[in-house]
Amino acid sequence: MKLLVTQSFGRESEYRRAILAVLSFWAWYTGPAEEVQTVVFTDQPDYFRKYITGVDVRYVLLTPDKMKAMRGYIDFLHRMKIALIEEAFDLYPGADMLYVDSDTFFTTDALPWIKQFKPGRSFMHLLEYKFETCRDMPLPAGETFRAYLNLIENTGFTTSNGTERFAADTESWNAGVMGLPAQVRTWLPDVYALTEQSYPQTQNHASEQYAFSLILQTRTELLPCDEYVYHYWYRVKKQITDLVLDQELGNAFVQLSWPEKLAAVKRLTNQLPRTYETHELMLRDNAIQAFTSDQFGAGYKHAFQALKKSPFNPQFIKDVLYHTKRHLTR
Repeated sequence: MKLLVTQSFGRESEYRRAILAVLSFWAWYTGPAEEVQTVVFTDQPDYFRKYITGVDVRYVLLTPDKMKAMRGYIDFLHRMKIALIEEAFDLYPGADMLYVDSDTFFTTDALPWIKQFKPGRSFMHLLEYKFETCRDMPLPAGETFRAYLNLIENTGFTTSNGTERFAADTESWNAGVMGLPAQVRTWLPDVYALTEQSYPQTQNHASEQYAFSLILQTRTELLPCDEYVYHYWYRVKKQITDLVLDQELGNAFVQLSWPEKLAAVKRLTNQLPRTYETHELMLRDNAIQAFTSDQFGAGYKHAFQALKKSPFNPQFIKDVLYHTKRHLTR
């Protein structure tokens, strides 16, 4: 059996994102439905039930006390990911897991990915960087990243293997999507250990991602899975997604049959990547990013495209004029 696991709590926009994540899997999936169990950790199961109507879903209720316990003594939000992955494994012993953050959606059939699962092989969304590249990250933004590299190089971690050190050229992989064989359950105590030893010292909010990255790449063959799942972690993409889902996942969607819901979601997941690139919010953001980096030609290009879509945005016009003045007085 395979588990499709996600988490969502706190507000309606988060629920809609997780609904898209789950429905997109089923919209594309061509394998036997009985071989995949969907597990949703949430504080509002009833919100999901009206949307996910055609497959069995196990809802695990996230109460305030449970979420506090999952954050642990280090009071770290992303420690919850380790805890819910552990609980899902324990609910279904021997099952492999497809874990997805709520800010993801499938863009193709996951069946070929599932067929690649085997003991000794794991998946994370994609490789982001080697830890040694954090050495020269500009301050103050790079402070927590430098702190983590310093921890790797000079301290090490206490794990089930004793004192364990990792080379500076080990890699950080994105943990928004993971494919975890059942044997990973036995290594979760070490994922906890790395997280709990690193977060208080570094205050790096990717500490749980780093822990999964280090454990999986040193104990398994670690492969990317970005060809199957789109992870829209970037702030502006989340804003765009929320605007789209507010329109698409309304009362009319709820009334659709299960096949109609899946067909609508499949169309949506085809459209969203293109929507990100052409949406005025992204064009504005691209313009400001370019201006801030003194790439004025690119900045004007994106600004013109954004203003064509929405010519009456006083704050954006003010920002463009500011950077134009800065350009002319250089």
